[in-house]
Amino acid sequence: FEPFSLLNVPLEELLEVKSMRLRFGKVDAELWDELRHVAESEFGAFIFRSGFSGDKVCCILLTLTGGVLREEERLVEYGFESEDRPNAAGLTGIPAERMAQLRAEADAARKQAEALAGELAKLAEKEKDEALSRYSWLKYMSEGFSLRQLAGHDSGEFYLIGWLPEADGEGFKKAAEEIGCVCSFEKPGRGDTGNVPVKLKESFWSRIFAPFVTMYGYPAYGECDPRIFMVITYCLLFGVMFGDVGQGALLVLIGIYMVKKKGMWLGRILAAVGCAAVVFGFVYGSVFGNEHLLPGFKVLEGSGVMQILLVSAGGGVILILISGVLNIMTSFRQKNYRAALFSANGVTGVLFLAGMVCCAVSDAALSTSLLSMEPIWFVFALLLLSIWLGEPLTMMLGLAPKEHGHKTSVGMMLLEGFFELFEAFLSWFSNCLSFLRVGTYAICHAIMMLIVYELSATSGGGYSIFGLVLGNALVMLIESVLVCIQALRLEFYELFGRFYTGRGQPFEPVKVDYSAQIQRAA
Repeated sequence: FEPFSLLNVPLEELLEVKSMRLRFGKVDAELWDELRHVAESEFGAFIFRSGFSGDKVCCILLTLTGGVLREEERLVEYGFESEDRPNAAGLTGIPAERMAQLRAEADAARKQAEALAGELAKLAEKEKDEALSRYSWLKYMSEGFSLRQLAGHDSGEFYLIGWLPEADGEGFKKAAEEIGCVCSFEKPGRGDTGNVPVKLKESFWSRIFAPFVTMYGYPAYGECDPRIFMVITYCLLFGVMFGDVGQGALLVLIGIYMVKKKGMWLGRILAAVGCAAVVFGFVYGSVFGNEHLLPGFKVLEGSGVMQILLVSAGGGVILILISGVLNIMTSFRQKNYRAALFSANGVTGVLFLAGMVCCAVSDAALSTSLLSMEPIWFVFALLLLSIWLGEPLTMMLGLAPKEHGHKTSVGMMLLEGFFELFEAFLSWFSNCLSFLRVGTYAICHAIMMLIVYELSATSGGGYSIFGLVLGNALVMLIESVLVCIQALRLEFYELFGRFYTGRGQPFEPVKVDYSAQIQRAA
């Protein structure tokens, strides 16, 4: 009724007029006077306001029924918006009176609804225990029937098969025997570990990088949990590449804000890597790029560039060796003796790479070449030969899985072993070179901050505060993103790929969700 609120005649009488032609429409309030003047003076039509629709004026245009209304189309130029003729059904009475009546009815209905809501709240409070009891029983039965869909049956008996933490086995067996069930436990076999769900131990430190770890994959049964390993190595890599006390402290504050105010998991990671950046900032003696406030290792001075690159490569080799040790532990736990003993990431591969590192350190630091000793070459050759002949050796020692048998020919095993050895050399070389990125980014960070100070220098010998703030902000934004990506790449491709498959699935026990005592309602 709002578009007709100004009418003082019953709507049904207006809509039943036959002697004149009615055209309904609306126009902007500021154009109303001009539209009425044009309609009455130029076209000889009668137009009057009927109500309002938002910020527009609703109007009705009256003309003779026999006239050709081409002129009406010109009213569009003056802001007239034509509307469809309203349906007469339900539009009866004087609009103002009908609106008042409807408002009164709406108020009465609202008060009645409020009264009913109050009565409903009292009833709910009174019958709360009974309602919760009935809901709990229904929920319990519903969950029970859902479990029955997973049950098998044979000879009038049914059985359920599932996974249970070993620590809960005795309690579960006792509870099952109390209701007349028989329990049988069996540990997963060597070939069944891929289907075994995993329940991880949670701690404050393990939760920090859990999203990054699960991005790669969930730990499989028998695998090492890489979360703590990633906390240490990721922060170490980030700190070396982004060592700055001031910028690291800002990352910590930003991370804390993201966790406390926004509840974002990324905030925990930023706070952790920010702490690492602060620690290495003291090592570099850098505060917002200024390396003159604190003593420390200056990357761009003297032989600092070569030293940081050598440290990066050496640190990368150490991390690769640690990854190999983790692979050995995982492989023994999963009874995969081929991977544990005779592989590039097994005992032989770790010993070979560690031996090469010892030879390089001895030659560089002690000026003693261990490679000139024939026994060293014999040991290295024996280790490489063990990798090449890994599968035959595993079978000779009786450590190969039974399902393997002797299906693979000797020639094929030798060929596969050769390519595995070749791949091992490539991976050792490429992975060690990849860690040069760590030193490269540390150098880039120092150079970018040097450029910021050069561009912010003033003619008076000082620095522009605006230039320093803007430069630090840009370097922080660009470097933090790039360093995070590079550290993640090194984790995934150079470290995780050696000991972690990420093909597991989380242990999600069946839960019956009810909040009151279960009792069958009468």
